[in-house]
Amino acid sequence: RSKQLNYKREQVFGHLRNATFSAEEAAEFLEISLPTLRRYVQAGRLKPTSTIGRSQLFSSSDLKLLKQKIGKE
Repeated sequence: RSKQLNYKREQVFGHLRNATFSAEEAAEFLEISLPTLRRYVQAGRLKPTSTIGRSQLFSSSDLKLLKQKIGKE
């Protein structure tokens, strides 16, 4: 008999709150193409939280906010 585990959402996904995503992962999350993501960055709609070399990283909280805005457009 399997023991049912009851995890709170925070226990399962809490570590993602401050997670960062690559440009490719960010575009996939937002359901947009990579060129569109780059345009959003150029237009100031999305700011990378950090840049390592030529790679930009984006915060999960910024991506969630932008996804809400995109959904309302």
